[in-house]
Amino acid sequence: MTYQAVETFDRVGARETVRREFLRSERLVFLAGAAAFGAMAGFVAAVAMGRQDISMQWLASTPVLALALLLAVSTLIEAVKTRAYGCSAMAFVHAATLVAWPVSLLFPQAQFWMAPVAALTSVLLLASCWTGSPSAIYRAAGQAALVAALAGYQGLLAVLA
Repeated sequence: MTYQAVETFDRVGARETVRREFLRSERLVFLAGAAAFGAMAGFVAAVAMGRQDISMQWLASTPVLALALLLAVSTLIEAVKTRAYGCSAMAFVHAATLVAWPVSLLFPQAQFWMAPVAALTSVLLLASCWTGSPSAIYRAAGQAALVAALAGYQGLLAVLA
């Protein structure tokens, strides 16, 4: 009996293939999980570093925004190549919100939420309308995690100020 149970472990892994296609609902759940992970990471980073002035927030947000912008431009290029005009418009909007994000640091604290909400909404809409390569959901999840991490980081600093 024990030998037969152990014998099945060797056979199961060989027949399984890695799934590359995602349903729309699976893409959105994966994206929400990545955003939740990013928000938690940003919150932990803000608690670990404490209060910072506006120049330090700009310096801390620059590499995160640059990496998210790199992923957004890669998505935009892929969408333009596949002639998915709706998805390319959403990728452009997401890239534009990332470029405009540093300007939102100059707004009063009550209006800070506009840039993160616009960036997360645009990447959510991009993931729901995507018709390109199936593995691009990982790129969109990376964008959502980076945006949510930065939003959690700067949001907590806005509350602490």
